[in-house]
Amino acid sequence: MPIPSIMRYLLFILFLPLTLQAQTEHTVRPNSADPLSGTPNNFHYAYINQTLNQKNKLFLFFPGTGALPYFYQEILKHAANLGYHAIGLTYPNKEAINQICLTTTDTTCHSKARLEVFDGIDRHPDLSIDENNCIERRTLKLLQYLQLNFPSENWGQYYIDNQILWDKIMVSGHSQGGGHAGIISKIKQVDRVVMFAAMDWITLLNRNADWITWNGATPNDRYYGFSHHNDESVNFNKIQTTWDNYGMKEFGNLALVDSLSSPYNGSHKLYTLLTPANDPSKFHGSVVADSYTPFSSNVPVYAPVWTYMMEGDNVLSANEAVKNIEKCSVYPNPARSHINIHCSNGLGPYYSIFNIQGKKLRIGVVDDKAIDLSDLSRGIYILNIQGDTFVNTVKILKE
Repeated sequence: MPIPSIMRYLLFILFLPLTLQAQTEHTVRPNSADPLSGTPNNFHYAYINQTLNQKNKLFLFFPGTGALPYFYQEILKHAANLGYHAIGLTYPNKEAINQICLTTTDTTCHSKARLEVFDGIDRHPDLSIDENNCIERRTLKLLQYLQLNFPSENWGQYYIDNQILWDKIMVSGHSQGGGHAGIISKIKQVDRVVMFAAMDWITLLNRNADWITWNGATPNDRYYGFSHHNDESVNFNKIQTTWDNYGMKEFGNLALVDSLSSPYNGSHKLYTLLTPANDPSKFHGSVVADSYTPFSSNVPVYAPVWTYMMEGDNVLSANEAVKNIEKCSVYPNPARSHINIHCSNGLGPYYSIFNIQGKKLRIGVVDDKAIDLSDLSRGIYILNIQGDTFVNTVKILKE
């Protein structure tokens, strides 16, 4: 059944990134952050939105083979608009790991290559990445540079001395970068793993590389994957096997995000059939790369998917959001200190307040047909009022 236009508008508003809010962007060359750093020397990108309550977690994103953080600014901005510190890291990614290991039967080929990219210790004969240019040092030196130059932004919370605090970091990446996020999560306990169109496959053995099945440091419930069904670079059947080997099969079946709404039945295995933007053949990049991600009204169509992958199941269900829209009146709206509520079906005793990304901020019981808003910052919020027979959702503006 088609969704009425007013409901489509509400769903769009629910997941609209806070593009109008103040956001800070830093571009830093690797050898500015660390004089010992070599190539590649393209800009790192870092974002923070200090108008929001900060999550005090870092979203760390690794581009795909030969790609730059510049190509993935939308997801970095989206993470910042959810309250995360966000970094797109430039790192040695010229050689494709799956290409290096294409003709091997060595199940450790991929892990040797990826671990060398991570820490710079020589393991693979086809790579020459030293400790001054590895992911680990580049991340640390960038955090130290940002803390030194922008101390009020608190980038220093993600390291102590020369040790990165990986448990405060959400690792993410596209394609090769997603694989680097995955292997880091096996050797370090991270906050979450958000992977786009990423897998390591041994063609001659028709199986995953060894490391994907390692019993790693990060619990299985932290892994989320998103890919296009028609990906020209990553076979969809093989990526399903990859996701299952990560342990994602414990959290439900595949979820087609085009026909579902967040939280996508609680699945950690997400896919799409939508046509890529600009070039309809670029399925591989369409799930996260700026040039090929579909947009609607200047907002990435996959914004709610990205939010769900970063935030997990504790987000507002869009199915809830469209129920009984006209049943309750809320006033004054805009509001300053409180709102009054009158519902035609009788007052629902319970309420929930979500931010504009759908993150739950508060639950409570309605007292005297009013809700106190004095502790909320200025901005747009979503109010859910739930009675015995209805759920009503209203967008409110706190002045």
